[in-house]
Amino acid sequence: MSRFAALLTAYIGLSTAAAITNASSPMASVCGPKTANITCVHRYGSLLPPSFSRDPDPAVPYTGAKVPDDPSWGLVQNADFVIYDQLRGLKLLGPAPKIYRGLIPVLNVIHEAPVFVPGLNKLFVQQDGPPGSMSIMTLDLNHDPPTVQNVVTDPPLYQPTGGVYNPKDGYIYYAVHGKNATLPSKQQQHAGIARVNPKTLKAEWLVNNYFGFNFAGPNDLVIDPVGDIWFTDTDYAYVIGVSDAPKQLQLATYRYRPSTGQVQIMDTSLQYPNGIQFSKDCKTLFVTDSGLESYNPVPTRGAGDFYNYPLYIQFNSTGPRNIFAWDVARKGADKHPVITGKRVIFQALEGAPDGLKIAANGYLVIGGGLAPGVDIIDEFGNQIARIQTSHPVENIQWSGADLKTLWLVGIGGITKVEFDLAGPDLANFFQC
Repeated sequence: MSRFAALLTAYIGLSTAAAITNASSPMASVCGPKTANITCVHRYGSLLPPSFSRDPDPAVPYTGAKVPDDPSWGLVQNADFVIYDQLRGLKLLGPAPKIYRGLIPVLNVIHEAPVFVPGLNKLFVQQDGPPGSMSIMTLDLNHDPPTVQNVVTDPPLYQPTGGVYNPKDGYIYYAVHGKNATLPSKQQQHAGIARVNPKTLKAEWLVNNYFGFNFAGPNDLVIDPVGDIWFTDTDYAYVIGVSDAPKQLQLATYRYRPSTGQVQIMDTSLQYPNGIQFSKDCKTLFVTDSGLESYNPVPTRGAGDFYNYPLYIQFNSTGPRNIFAWDVARKGADKHPVITGKRVIFQALEGAPDGLKIAANGYLVIGGGLAPGVDIIDEFGNQIARIQTSHPVENIQWSGADLKTLWLVGIGGITKVEFDLAGPDLANFFQC
């Protein structure tokens, strides 16, 4: 045997021994400040004892995995924050991260479309229930704890499910997926995009059809640097009973240009396009696909076709639970957007990615949908950290003067997080 071969054999032997040793060493340990339960996972937890198992049912969370031969797994199960990249993860937590559960008493219904209005220091949250509800919750953050008031826009908007504040005109823009011919007020509504003055609560519809076809149900939206509104369209509204019209077109991502009224289809490749955002440099579009979720139509409907709980949700563990990215280019005098280079960058640890936001530093922060957690990744999809809650998280929103308070909203819960990962200053976010 040559000297090189002998050295190579020895190296392989040492590497194998190291791998075996790592498999039997604790995969997690306590780390970080003592203001919260923080657990650091070694090497992303990619090497577990052979006795590990996990039910493939997406309803089983990440913490539902079984690792009987590693007691340190219990640290992950009980953590408020789980850190995978220690350098970046502990930095974003800061010196005194805190998590507040049960701060806001809420009904056991879906909470969505959280929007922070800086001038009012209020958080607007859509409450999808009880059956027949037309109101939006407002959390007045000028008080501690926040005071809660239910408000109704004029005219009422039935079931917004995504929202964004536009500092350029002071309006909240909503993706509204409810469509019913007989609402309690006798109002008729088609799903679409609307905007609301948060001071007066006056609502104005912007778009509600694609050349005479109904939208299935706009789910979430983002305003790009040019002022165009991009939104995802899914048929969740029909299957949970907040719309009386089945889809007429394929589920898709659209772009609406307010200056001309043009609606253009941008992508039809995702099974259930959901959360949507642009990168800080405006060169990348991110869209989540929650296609592993499916719903049976609600068997009983209330007056005016309002839905009743419980919702009948099914999962396909091999269905999409991903975030996709596209390159964005602007062409021509009107800066017409073209998206190319579709690629998958992330697969959810649990559930399916739902609401999506971009932090001030460019990190992606993702609600787990029907899963009780939030994932924090970089623009390439590398897992940095996660926040674990006691309720599913449909969407998220920052608030505060320094934008370092994060609200997690979902079924039966609203959770508040304080840490050093700042949200975007929407008035100065894009650096194109």
